[in-house]
Amino acid sequence: MKDYIDKKNMMNYNSKNSILINLILRIKFSKLEIRDLTIATILVIAVGLSFNGYRHISWQFLAIFVSAFLVHEFAHKLLAQFYGSWAEFRASAYGLLVTAISAIPFIPFKFIAPGAVVIDLSDRSKFGRVAFIGPLTNLVMGFIFLILFYQHPFVGFLRIGASFNSWIALFNLMPFGNLDGEKIFSWNKIVWLFMMGSSMGLFVLSQTYF
Repeated sequence: MKDYIDKKNMMNYNSKNSILINLILRIKFSKLEIRDLTIATILVIAVGLSFNGYRHISWQFLAIFVSAFLVHEFAHKLLAQFYGSWAEFRASAYGLLVTAISAIPFIPFKFIAPGAVVIDLSDRSKFGRVAFIGPLTNLVMGFIFLILFYQHPFVGFLRIGASFNSWIALFNLMPFGNLDGEKIFSWNKIVWLFMMGSSMGLFVLSQTYF
C-alpha cells in the first residue's frame, strides 16, 4: 500500500513539473513586448547605476536590479498564461518618464514603474492571484538574499538584494492606482495585509544586522 502511495505521489509530482516546464517552454513574446521590455530594462539599469552617480559599475548590483524587475514581470505573465489569458508586458509613457527621472543621480527618491503586464482575465480570484505572484517573487528573492547575507555578512550585495526586493514589493503593494496592491486588496484583504507586513518585516531586517 505504501509503495502504491509513493508511486502515486511521484507521478503527481512529475506531472506538475511537466506542466510547469511545458508552460515555460510555450511562453512567447511579441516584437512589441520585447521592445518594451528592452527599453524598460535599460531604464532599470540606469536607475541602479544612478545610486553611485554612474561612477562604479558592479555586475552583482545590476543583476539584483534587473532580476527584481524581470522576475516580477515574468511571474505575472507566466501565471496569467497558465490561467489561459493573453498576457504581455507593455511600457507606459508616464511610467517610463518617472523611471527615467529616477535615473538622475541627485534625485533622492527612486521609482521603478516603466510598465506592467497587461492581461485579459474576468475571474476576480485569478486576477488577484496574478497580481499577488509579482510581489511574492520579490519577497521570496529578498528573504533568500537575507538568509545568505546572515551566513556571509561581509558580502554587501546580498544585503542590497534583500533591501531592494523588499522595496520593490512594498512599492507594488501600495493599494492605489494600477499597482498590484490595489488588485490584491480588492481580491483578498487578509492576503494583502500579510504581504504588506512581510515586506515591511523584510525591509526592517535588511537594515539591521545582529
